[in-house]
Amino acid sequence: RRAEKSRFAAKARRDQEGEEIQALAQQLPFHKETIQHLDKASVLRLATSYLRMKQ
Repeated sequence: RRAEKSRFAAKARRDQEGEEIQALAQQLPFHKETIQHLDKASVLRLATSYLRMKQ
């Protein structure tokens, strides 16, 4: 029972993280087709680079 709650909480957290990373990806200056093929780490890496460039 406890393990089931833990699994559910972890899945909810992963889902929320995925949604937020997708929202971040939509703000990047790339074509939508390109963004759809990026993994989470790539989105974070590109967002970091983009923000550094804008400084």
